[in-house]
Amino acid sequence: MDTPELSIRELDALFDQSPVAMAFVDVQLRTRRANAAFSQLTGLSGEALLGRRPSEVPGADRLVDTHFVERTLAEQVISKGIPVVNMTLERKRVVLAWTAYRVTAGGRVVGAVSALVDITGPAQADMDLRQANTRLDLLQRAGSEIGTTLDVRQTAEELAALAVPGLADRINVDLLDPSLQELDLTRVDLPELRFHRFAIRDAVVTAPLNFAVGDLITMQVTRRPAIAFMQGEPVLARNPAEMRESGLAASIVQSLLDRGVHTFMSVPLTARGVTLGVAGFSRAENPEPYSEADVRLVSDLAARAAVHIDNARLYTREHDAAVTLQRSLLPRDIPPVPGLDIAYRYQPASRGAEIGGDWFDVISVDPGHVSLMVGDVTGHGIRAAAIMGQLRTSTAALVRLGCPADQIMDQLSDVVSGQDDEAGATCIHAEYDLQARRCRLTSAGHPPPALRSPDGATEFINVPAGLMLGAGHDDHRRAVEIHLAPGSILALYTDGLIEQPGEDLAIGMSRLTRALSDGPAGSLDELCDSVLASLAPHPRDDVALLLARPT
Repeated sequence: MDTPELSIRELDALFDQSPVAMAFVDVQLRTRRANAAFSQLTGLSGEALLGRRPSEVPGADRLVDTHFVERTLAEQVISKGIPVVNMTLERKRVVLAWTAYRVTAGGRVVGAVSALVDITGPAQADMDLRQANTRLDLLQRAGSEIGTTLDVRQTAEELAALAVPGLADRINVDLLDPSLQELDLTRVDLPELRFHRFAIRDAVVTAPLNFAVGDLITMQVTRRPAIAFMQGEPVLARNPAEMRESGLAASIVQSLLDRGVHTFMSVPLTARGVTLGVAGFSRAENPEPYSEADVRLVSDLAARAAVHIDNARLYTREHDAAVTLQRSLLPRDIPPVPGLDIAYRYQPASRGAEIGGDWFDVISVDPGHVSLMVGDVTGHGIRAAAIMGQLRTSTAALVRLGCPADQIMDQLSDVVSGQDDEAGATCIHAEYDLQARRCRLTSAGHPPPALRSPDGATEFINVPAGLMLGAGHDDHRRAVEIHLAPGSILALYTDGLIEQPGEDLAIGMSRLTRALSDGPAGSLDELCDSVLASLAPHPRDDVALLLARPT
């Protein structure tokens, strides 16, 4: 009967004519047969394949890890009969789906058949989709993780933290020297650019650094990176050869190569037409070189970060201007008052908060009387500081004219109400008679003063708060008169000393009593420093503190 022979010919035809790449190996893993589709897919001729193990075929290792294939065939497929189904084999951007199964004849294992399908296209599409999702996620995270404060250095560090390790193995954020940030770099004649390093992050903690945070970095304007930077263009080096040709200083390139970096890109940080600095991204552990798609992603990310950096920069500039104005309007020196020790402190809000309008003053009326004032303008910034200056000047004039405290408060209220609907202020006025040791206290919506007795016990003086300044005249404002014994300490302060967000005011007042009671009893200056260190080391609002002690 010729049925078996016909079946064999049919099976041969099926093997040879199959569009799927197929090859048969014996138990020694030597190729005994490979169809035309296999040769076409792999680029390996039948003569190169026949009689050889996969690792012995010239050029086979460029397609697959031949040692892995042999180990899997021998230890899993042929030995145990466990098939491989659609296992992904990836080598140099070629992706294959590999299926292999054991072949037996007459109860005896004779080898294994392998089938290969090129899935590079679908795999690349899937990879592109995953990368697109990753990039979208990165940009979404940038919206919530960059710019959480109005601090330039913190914002630069947030950009670095977002980029490593997902986008880069190493990143540096360098900002132009402030004197260059407002210049049109394409129109000025500069010999060099000056950068300050604001952040650096590396996936390897012990990696060498060519520049540390805070270092000054100079770059000749004739170099290609400087030219690209001034024109607002990125620089891409996809491999070490391009890094050497990028125009970066040889020392910088060598430090990157020593780190193991094999691909690099830098993008300018530009916001509102102002070029603020540059961010450099590099890869060492990640084997993938940067591409133009990566440059586009990083440019988008850098643009978002640059807006936050610019916001922080502008805020810092206004904050510093407000602090300068505020300090210029406060008294430079408090005149000595015979019979009264005085100490004072003004602590502006930290960089993470806006400057306010706190003030204090000591005004000697005659040898026997002195006025102590502490006040706080609502709102923040230069406007609040300017209103504060008007109030302090008006107060000094009214006190020296001999106006009583209630009239002074009414006049100051008119000054505030003459600004705008949102303006307001609080203040407390203490008139002290040195001979009688009597102190008359009047408040306009201000926190109550504290009094530390000579034995160290501290309590708050119940002064009716009255209307705050700017809310109109208060015909029912009442003054409170107390006796100040020698050695007692009167503390006038603004609410920045005792207020914390989300916390009851009584808690802050309790902390103040402890700080005054437990503070040093000798020097008032030391007591001022002790109270501030305890209650407001990094205040969110301005703090003015004025201490007075009869001698």
